[in-house]
Amino acid sequence: MIKIKNTRNKIEKLLEIPVEVTTNIPKITLIGFNQLMIENYTGVIEYEEHLVKINSSIGIIIIEGNKMNLNQINENDVLISGVLSKIYLESTEEE
Repeated sequence: MIKIKNTRNKIEKLLEIPVEVTTNIPKITLIGFNQLMIENYTGVIEYEEHLVKINSSIGIIIIEGNKMNLNQINENDVLISGVLSKIYLESTEEE
C-alpha cells in the first residue's frame, strides 16, 4: 500500500497535479469578505442567513456572517456570498 501511495505522489509531482484533484481534500477560496468557494465538499449540513455548515472529508467547515446565500451549488463545489465574518474548521478526527 505504501509503495502505491509513493508512486502516486511521484506522478502527481511530475505532472504538477494539485493535491485536491487526486484526493478528496476540500479547496477553500476566499474572495474578499463577500464570496467563498468550497470545492470537494460532501454536503450542506445547515444553511441559514447567518450560518452555513458544510461537510467535507476533513471535517465541518463553518461560515458565519450576514445575508449569506448559496449562489452556486452542484456536486463538486458550492459558492457562498454575503458579508462573511468567520470561517473555521471543526475536525471530525479523534485526537
